[in-house]
Amino acid sequence: MKSKLSFILSVLCALLVLTACQAGQAPDPESAEPPAEATEPEAPAPEPEAPADPSLSQRERDWIEDIEYLRKGLKEGHMDPFYICSEEELDFMMDRLIARVGQLSDNDIAFEILKVVAAMGDLHSQMLPYLPLYERYFPASAAYFDGKLYLVNYLEGYEQFAPYLLHEIVAVNGIDIAYLDQKASEITTPYNRWSAGENFTYRYFLPSFYDWAGCDYKEGYTFQILNDNQEVESVEVPTVTAEERKDVKRNYPENWDQLLYRKGRDMEAYVEGENGGLVYMCLATLYSESTLKYLVENTAKLLEEHPECGKLVIDLRECPGGNLAVVDPLLENVESLRTDHTYVLTDGTSASAAITLMAFFKNKLDAVFVGEPTAQFTSFFHLSSSEKPPLVLPHSQISIDLSDLWRKQDWWNQETYLSMADPAWGYDEWELTEEYYDEDGKLYPWENTILPDVYVYQDIEDIRQGKDSVIEWVLAQER
Repeated sequence: MKSKLSFILSVLCALLVLTACQAGQAPDPESAEPPAEATEPEAPAPEPEAPADPSLSQRERDWIEDIEYLRKGLKEGHMDPFYICSEEELDFMMDRLIARVGQLSDNDIAFEILKVVAAMGDLHSQMLPYLPLYERYFPASAAYFDGKLYLVNYLEGYEQFAPYLLHEIVAVNGIDIAYLDQKASEITTPYNRWSAGENFTYRYFLPSFYDWAGCDYKEGYTFQILNDNQEVESVEVPTVTAEERKDVKRNYPENWDQLLYRKGRDMEAYVEGENGGLVYMCLATLYSESTLKYLVENTAKLLEEHPECGKLVIDLRECPGGNLAVVDPLLENVESLRTDHTYVLTDGTSASAAITLMAFFKNKLDAVFVGEPTAQFTSFFHLSSSEKPPLVLPHSQISIDLSDLWRKQDWWNQETYLSMADPAWGYDEWELTEEYYDEDGKLYPWENTILPDVYVYQDIEDIRQGKDSVIEWVLAQER
């Protein structure tokens, strides 16, 4: 029994040794399959996404994703996103907006996004026209004169507005214009009430703005307007679509076309006054080198034809800027515009390239600035190219331009009046100067504008008579 058990154990040991040897043998080259290629180790599986909050609708989740995309885009796409508004402040605004998406309409969320972008304090970083905000219009337009809002035109077919042309609008649906003006300032560059007022009338004189500002629109819109006796009258205001206002004539106040800068935007003229005349050049678009060349040449001819006037007016009112690459005719032929006195006219629309030209005229022609404060300070952010793609939010498709350059302009150094933070111009990036900040690191309020040397506002009585108050002031000056 013992020997039989020993025999079995011996056989088992032999089998184990044989198996081990076979496992260690090299494979037969004729019969073995080729070895498998070496492969990279598999990447770890992505972390599973947090389950969507079942209490949120798909609409809410889409808006939240857009806002988070905006947060990341502002921080990574802007040259200096916290120039005015701190990162903590921007985050707070966006966190608060995310918390409220369920209570806000799509219209309200779009304007709140406008508010976030505006908080950066950069006029060149802005939300591009977002179609849903422009689905409805008022069949009338308004403009600011000396800080007050006046009705300035209406579409043909809406003659109920005729008695109120150049009359002050004091409220909409009972909400004071001063409050609406303040709301407009929330969606424009901070600290600058002049640009806010212009933006209010130029871009946001829209039903969608009033809806966001808190006007009760369910029963329609009513403008409270002062009549000839300075009494408040209520005028019901319908809304129209873009198609309904297309190609429809606008009616303007009597004598409106007598205002020089309303006659034509890029133009030149000689204007006679009691104390002598002036040569006038209006720069409005700054996008065409041929137009600028034509204007400079014709303005120089007028100065030659009227050597006795001794006054040149360069009108940069309602000039939001343009393309500095086209201003060579001005830079190369500025001496042809030299005369005894040069005046540059400004208002709350003057910005960007218009500011650069102001610096140029100040340095080269010793220009005097007349009118109202500008929309922008001398140094500012801007876009390096019109081809730079905007930031597009994935669901709403809201598009936002973001500045990627910093321009510093020095009034006193003629060599740097056109300095740009762009290697293509041969300049290095400029540092932000400390002298313009208060002890808390915030810009002084007045530093976000250029104050005119002479403040002259548009008087509504002059406007009614077809007179330009600013031009009238220049005409009244002795040669």
